[in-house]
Amino acid sequence: MKQYIHTMVLGLIISACTNSENTSTVISVLEDTTEINFVAKPNAENTISLFGFDADLWRGATFRYGRINSLVHNSRDLVFVQQENALLGNEIDRRRLVSDFKKGVQLVVDKPKDSSMYKHSSIWLPILEELKVLQKNYTDDITLWVFSDLQENTKWFSVFNVADIHLLKHQRDAVVDLFLSKSEGMKPSNAIKVVVVYQPRTIAEDELFQKLKQLYLELFSKLGISIRFTANANGTSFSLK
Repeated sequence: MKQYIHTMVLGLIISACTNSENTSTVISVLEDTTEINFVAKPNAENTISLFGFDADLWRGATFRYGRINSLVHNSRDLVFVQQENALLGNEIDRRRLVSDFKKGVQLVVDKPKDSSMYKHSSIWLPILEELKVLQKNYTDDITLWVFSDLQENTKWFSVFNVADIHLLKHQRDAVVDLFLSKSEGMKPSNAIKVVVVYQPRTIAEDELFQKLKQLYLELFSKLGISIRFTANANGTSFSLK
């Protein structure tokens, strides 16, 4: 009986030492590359800090990166390190794996980007595409960072079309319905958070972004996915506009 109790207590201690509240983090970045002068851009150091390795060296981490331009379907860069058990793993090997992961994120984020080929922005459809991939393949703590002014410029809607801007200003419900008509297959999710990062430079840019922000707030409310807005991606702090 004493041996059974001792074994049970030891098992509880091991469980307490190895289980953490969030054991894996997924961060996806979509960067609008149709403009070269965006103030807020992805930063490798800030991105790496969001994975929380300082608090838990053994947690799993997945980093995805894609570009937003005139194409709906773009390739994705993927860097990941699997979750490990601290009691069964080798700390030296683990630190090497985490270091390799961080270097991979740095290489992806700092990779040169050519904005000269694409002058139009397909934003909504790439966001939906990425969200569907995240919903299908991951179940952990997921954040999609979108570095963009959200200025859709496609055949079906364009902020540079006078009629479309009129709809956005005076009949937003019609624009909401149009955007939602493209979202077939999306499911509500409490695991995914979307963060839009954009810092306007002029009053005109700010006024248009406020209209687009309200549109996206309504869209994601109907989709059942959390969204927030910040002027900069500074570690884990968010400056809401």
